[in-house]
Amino acid sequence: MNDQFLRSGLAAGLLFLFTHTAAAAGLFGFGGGDEKNPSIALTPAEIALNVPVPSQGEELVKLLANNGHANGLSALKDRAARKFTAELQRRLHAQLLQRFTDEEVPLVQQQANLTLRNFLDIRVNKELNDMQNADGKQVEKGYVTLSGNFRLRLDNPAGTPLREQSVDIADLHVREKYRIERMAGGISSDTTDDAISRALQEMVDDLLDRTEDQLDADALRSLVTAG
Repeated sequence: MNDQFLRSGLAAGLLFLFTHTAAAAGLFGFGGGDEKNPSIALTPAEIALNVPVPSQGEELVKLLANNGHANGLSALKDRAARKFTAELQRRLHAQLLQRFTDEEVPLVQQQANLTLRNFLDIRVNKELNDMQNADGKQVEKGYVTLSGNFRLRLDNPAGTPLREQSVDIADLHVREKYRIERMAGGISSDTTDDAISRALQEMVDDLLDRTEDQLDADALRSLVTAG
């Protein structure tokens, strides 16, 4: 038999085998590298935030004078809680958005393969470390710490939970310094709000580190396939 004919026949056979094997791989999901990342919908985090009463002198005096002691303190706490809740919402959403963008996971509002829900129950604590009085000035120093619980949940389109993860906020060991200076006429400086903002940002960073393995593209693809 002619050698050229044999070589041509062998080449044709290999081409036939390769073409049909590749087609079968694509049909049954063995294409390798052609998998699409699942789309995901982000819902606003559900946040319950308990913060200390702010110690801004002039505002505190006015509220207590107008509303009474109990009502004034409650109003101050509610206002501070709303402020930091909105701040936490923005930070968490922005960082999740960046994460999924980096992972090339499509974010959609409707008909998503998965829906991500986040739940936070947080208490902001002030721990006094030092109190000094000198020359008519009182200086309070301490730490802002966080406790509570964080939980994420990934649901399928029917709303059935497919994966959950919980983190004890105290295990993150978030700790930021604050300082308050009080003069005879009231408070001259207070860094408590800045300390709370830094603590919440640190918490968000740590939570995203803790949940990284649950939210990368590979894990999401596996979840959709298994679900």
